[in-house]
Amino acid sequence: MTTTESGRVAGKVCLVTGGTSGIGEGIARHLAAEGARVVVAGRRVALGEQVAADIVAAGGQAIFLPVDVTDAGQCERLVEGAHEHFGRLYSLVHNAGLSRRGTVIDTSLADWHEVLDTNVTAAFLLAKSAIPLMQAGGGGSIVHIGSAHTALPKRNMAAYCASRGALLMLSRQMAVEYIGDRIRVNVVNPGWVDTPGERELLTNLGQSPDVLDMAARANPFGRLLSPQDIAVFVTYLVSDESQLVTGSVFDIHHEHPLVV
Repeated sequence: MTTTESGRVAGKVCLVTGGTSGIGEGIARHLAAEGARVVVAGRRVALGEQVAADIVAAGGQAIFLPVDVTDAGQCERLVEGAHEHFGRLYSLVHNAGLSRRGTVIDTSLADWHEVLDTNVTAAFLLAKSAIPLMQAGGGGSIVHIGSAHTALPKRNMAAYCASRGALLMLSRQMAVEYIGDRIRVNVVNPGWVDTPGERELLTNLGQSPDVLDMAARANPFGRLLSPQDIAVFVTYLVSDESQLVTGSVFDIHHEHPLVV
């Protein structure tokens, strides 16, 4: 663990939604290891507090703040809380995401709204509060975690694919809008990531988690993505190494023959 005086993102205040497990946890831990002061945000309080505690125990700086990103008031209070605790906000990483299986015929309106609210509207709400703070601070970096299905359609995932496409265009619009404020907005699109949550999802869908191991063996690299793989890209986009990178999309995936 580095300190806030060293590391690639030394001293930068970074807010990570969906930071209690999986990809978000990996991002939070890696940013902290590179010197960032991290706000871990999510709905699962016990997990989030543990992630923050682990970071602090390793010599980093982190707090946990609970949030339901589908609630406008909670999004506003989250950003305000991050700013109040650390004195500014440099980076917003919106990683919280939700998927519901279904075609346009059998997806309920409630499921449609839940997916769009989590994946797209939350990004809009968080940015509304975060961007003025970044403007006042002289710049910042917003990173949206999307999906390979931003551009690659998948059967039985109508709402999810629509939400990912919308997030991409929102990100590009924001990049154009706020480039003069030195606020960069980029998208990272992971492919299949092996996380405990993904294995749990497969089980809930009545499929064997072993399909992840099969997909790993079918991958030319011999494995699927890990949260660490995503975290290193996010750290680059938060760091000054990418200070001229905005409106960009980073696709981190490899097509494989198994479709779930």
